[in-house]
Amino acid sequence: MKLVIERTLFGFNDGIDSINELNDKFTPLSILLNRLLSEKYVGKKIKFLNLFFYENSEKLQKAYGEDYFLHYYGGQFTYKDVMDYEHFLRLDFPNQKLFIWQKAYEMLQFSGKQLKNESLLNSSKYAYQKGVEINLSADYRMIEIDICLYGGNYKAALWVNFLEDKMEANFTLEKNSEIVVKKKIDEGPNGMEFFLVMFKKIVQKDNSIIIRGAKELNYLPLKISFKKYEGKVLIDNLIESI
Repeated sequence: MKLVIERTLFGFNDGIDSINELNDKFTPLSILLNRLLSEKYVGKKIKFLNLFFYENSEKLQKAYGEDYFLHYYGGQFTYKDVMDYEHFLRLDFPNQKLFIWQKAYEMLQFSGKQLKNESLLNSSKYAYQKGVEINLSADYRMIEIDICLYGGNYKAALWVNFLEDKMEANFTLEKNSEIVVKKKIDEGPNGMEFFLVMFKKIVQKDNSIIIRGAKELNYLPLKISFKKYEGKVLIDNLIESI
């Protein structure tokens, strides 16, 4: 899917180390918001959508004379606002995610009204509701293709799965929307942008698939072979760089 909003960023940037560490931790949530907004957004082009959460209004007041800052120009969208860190930091991680999701929604709704951007109002409402429905899971298929193995139809996919402190790239083989094979290919820290674009293509060769991607990854191209055993398609012992 081509993203209408190219990138969404959450920033926890009051200069406090424990707060700055949240930038990477909540990168998956900003990626989810970006994808869901882009499903509906058809308004003015937004190249970078930046939402910054401040611990108090002192810096904002000093810099802008108000307790928030909203600016849009040439595709650059920036909104800085204060949130209740004392309450936020007492929450467990799932509820912290929900707290940030709600705060981001409120900021986008306010922005849509201030900027008279009806599409931002509508798409942020959709993104908020859809995100809650899927329990704020940011996991998604990076690449997918339909393949045929031993006479059966399957979907081969590379997922990015987000954990609290890292990302995983997982290969899956699906039949009738059910995952029948899963294999971890790589992992990296949250906030590592290269991880999201390092795989480029999946191709089938006989009863194998080949994963292609960035030349910086010395294990690519990667060949995964399959076998059929007792009516089931399984990964063969042969997983090799080629």
